[in-house]
Amino acid sequence: MEPRAHWRDVVIGLAGAWLVASPSVLGYDLDPAAAANAFGAGFGLVIFCIISAWRLTDLGNEIVNIVFGGWLVLSPYALGFSGERAATLNAISVGLVVAALAAWDLHSARKPE
Repeated sequence: MEPRAHWRDVVIGLAGAWLVASPSVLGYDLDPAAAANAFGAGFGLVIFCIISAWRLTDLGNEIVNIVFGGWLVLSPYALGFSGERAATLNAISVGLVVAALAAWDLHSARKPE
């Protein structure tokens, strides 16, 4: 099997790595809900990026990334850390980027070449 890493997959993987580091970098590592959310979603994105890089064709990964992105947008309100400005802006921004890139990847994969 040949790797099929697209630049969008790489950016999503980097976004996941950023999420893992962001609680310490942005200073919200003492907020347990925000930090756990960033770590969990970040590791999940990195793992799915690695899986995606080695699959020839599978649209399921993009759908999972869209769900991750949607969760990140909603998570500050669902987990109660919306008062933490840095964590909220980070989760929403990364979530929108991940969902948009995954939707673009899904759309591109379905287009006939």
